Order: sequence, then structure tokens, then C-alpha cells
Amino acid sequence: MIILRTLLENQLSQNRALTAEHGLSFLVETGGKKILFDCSAGKAARQNAKKMNVSLKDVDYVVLSHSHYDHAGGYPDMVEHGVRAPLITGPRFFEEKYARDGGKYVYLGCGFGEDLLKKYKIEHQVCEKSITLFEGCHVAGGFERKYDFEKAPARFVRQTSTGMEADDFPDEVCLVIESPKGLVVIVGCSHPGILNMVETVKNRFHSPVYAVFGGSHLVEADTERLSRTMDMLREMGIGMAGFNHCTGDAALKRMGECEDGTVYSHLKAGDCIFLS
Repeated sequence: MIILRTLLENQLSQNRALTAEHGLSFLVETGGKKILFDCSAGKAARQNAKKMNVSLKDVDYVVLSHSHYDHAGGYPDMVEHGVRAPLITGPRFFEEKYARDGGKYVYLGCGFGEDLLKKYKIEHQVCEKSITLFEGCHVAGGFERKYDFEKAPARFVRQTSTGMEADDFPDEVCLVIESPKGLVVIVGCSHPGILNMVETVKNRFHSPVYAVFGGSHLVEADTERLSRTMDMLREMGIGMAGFNHCTGDAALKRMGECEDGTVYSHLKAGDCIFLS
């Protein structure tokens, strides 16, 4: 059984006691383990977890998909409230993130550094290509860029030792879970491209991908790119897709109207998936 709980997303589902904010956080349970995938921007994900009657103090792993604030900014609050599980990120995670806005730069970073991990004696693992957390559960990164029409917005940059550089998101990772129906992939924002990520996972693990959940970063996609993406997901054999966060209302609406064989859903705060 794989259980995916949406602790936080941009929008609320039917439970109005929960909180929504711009961000993403999932709690994943599989193989007797618990993985906290992304922590959103602040304390709302932790507070929602309490209202959903799930504990975070006993999570076995924390995976941060990348270091933008709306996915990683809530991590210090989690740590300060007892989360001590090993942290898995991609490489260059602690390079500061910005968005170029005319003549200025807007800070988008996670707001913490390696000193936080040292203070609380938290193990940090860096995923270059793939890491096996336990049998049937992996973290993947280093995505191939096969589909060149999937490009991260040019405004995203990162601060390196030599100055500002275009951000190609070397720190982006996803969670990969084996299931009888195929691989289940959980993504944060899919800056390298949702198709590039799914294709890489399929080839690296030599298995078809059955389901994809998380942010697809189609919010800025034009009609042509959205059509190509949905066509390719169908051709890849994706049976279930639960997108949210940076997917965008237009894409979510179109996916909700789709009857091409892929079951689409919008995973809002409080929504859960149970896969046997």
C-alpha cells in the first residue's frame, strides 16, 4: 500500500479547517516507512498534519525536491518541532536562489544553511543520480533533458561563487516508489520538465511509470506545450496523474476535462491517494 497525503498545497479541498498557502508538502507512507516530501514555505504544513491526525516526529526520511522557499522554507520549523530524520537533497542545494525581475532580484531561497543540520546533528545525503532509501523506494536526480521544449523560466537564477547564473536546477530530485502497476513518481516543481523527469526515471529504473503526483510547472505553458505534454504522458502509459501547485489553473482545468485514458486529479490540501 502506498498512501500519499497532501499536507499543503495552494488551494484547500473540502476540509476548511486546514490552511492553504503557495507551496507543497506531501507525507508518503510505504513499506512501513514515512517520507516527508517537501515542507512548503512555513509552519502550515506541520499544523495541517496535526489536524489530519498524522505525526511527523516519526518520519523516517525528509526529501526536499529543490531549495525554493515554497518547498523547503518550512523545513526549519519541522526540525524545531522534532523532525530529525535524514535529509535527502540534490547537489548544490544550498546555492541561493533568486528570480530576476527587471533590474532587481527577488530572493526565492530556502532560508537556511548547513549550520542548521549541524546544530541538530541531522544526516544529509546528496542524490546525484539515485539513492535507494529502502527496498522499493528511491530518490532520483540528474535528469536527462530529452524534450528541449521543456525549459525552466529564464528569470530563475542561482548565486554561485562566480556570480549569478541561469538556474538549470541541478538540485531537483523526485521520489520513486515501486508498485505492482509500475513506478509511482512524486515531484516537487518539475523545473527540468515533467516529461524529462518521467523519461529519466523510466529508463534509469527499467520500468514503466504508472502514476505521477505533484507540481508539473505548466503554469506558464502555452497551449501547444500543454497539448504535447498531455499527449506524451498518454503515450508513456501514465494511468494516473495528480497534479497541483505550479501546474496552473488552465492546465488543471484542461486535465480535468480530459478523457484520454489518463485519470487526472487536482491534489489540494487535505487530499489523499491510496494505491494498493
